[in-house]
Amino acid sequence: MKIYKTFLKRIVNLLLVFLLIVSIQMCNQDTRASKIIYETNMCLAVDDVGGLAMIHALQNKGEAELLAVCLNEIHPSGVAAIDAINTWYGRGDIPIGVYRGPFPDPDSSKYLHELTKFPHDLDDNNALSALEIYKKVLTKQPDKSVTIISVGFMNNLDVLLKNEPDLVAKKVKELVVMGAYQNDPENFVSHNTKKATQNVMEKWPTPLVFHLLGEGIMTGSGLKDAPIENPVRMAYYLQLGPKFPDNASWDQMTVLYAVRGASGYFKQNTIGTGMLVNGYKWDFQKRQDSWLELLLPEASYAKLIEDLMLKPPIK
Repeated sequence: MKIYKTFLKRIVNLLLVFLLIVSIQMCNQDTRASKIIYETNMCLAVDDVGGLAMIHALQNKGEAELLAVCLNEIHPSGVAAIDAINTWYGRGDIPIGVYRGPFPDPDSSKYLHELTKFPHDLDDNNALSALEIYKKVLTKQPDKSVTIISVGFMNNLDVLLKNEPDLVAKKVKELVVMGAYQNDPENFVSHNTKKATQNVMEKWPTPLVFHLLGEGIMTGSGLKDAPIENPVRMAYYLQLGPKFPDNASWDQMTVLYAVRGASGYFKQNTIGTGMLVNGYKWDFQKRQDSWLELLLPEASYAKLIEDLMLKPPIK
């Protein structure tokens, strides 16, 4: 009986140690920085710039790790402008990929060319394609660890999915999309990307999270007092004017969910039917897709976003 009690005590102690280890691992998992690839059409609007600034601020806080930025717009100054922003934050070595393919009627930009005058060492001529960057970056990451933030068009993701579907399925945790899950009239159709969008919606192997939140969440006026050496300030100045009026925060809201998740910020709806303007439909239950609603007053999000956008680089 004594031997049995001793054996039982050891089993209980081992079980407690096991549970403690599992608990610590789960805690570490919860606090681990979100691995982010930022898929952007930075060009015509400026909230893409605000979203990138947010990611850098969240990385400074240990909440995010920016693995790469991929540009799905066509503009000769796009890569250099993104590199200038990354360089400002002390991360000029972050890889930047660019879409290489047909792209009718490229957009103009009020700020991209001017941002090339800030320090940088990468431009469109020596940047790799987005596909090459995705392959290089995703291959090195743990399985199911990468969140892709899509605040632009689906052309890069379409190319990635056609060429490396198994890599996407293995390495990506979720795809967070700034766009309406029903009949989005802009990012899912512009520049002849309807077929690319449908391919992504139909065949993407990981959960998709959609939102179209941010129109009433106004940020950016605080950049008026930021250092003139800050390319984020310059982008907002050139886009919106010297009075720095606040601007809608669609892309920043995408970043907020992608890094911090739904808890406390969003209601995450898992029931629904996605639909594109060409009539293609899909059931959210099939892939565990979801769409977001606000839980807080718009002013609360605006303050949170503005504070992060104004965070200076770590020197």
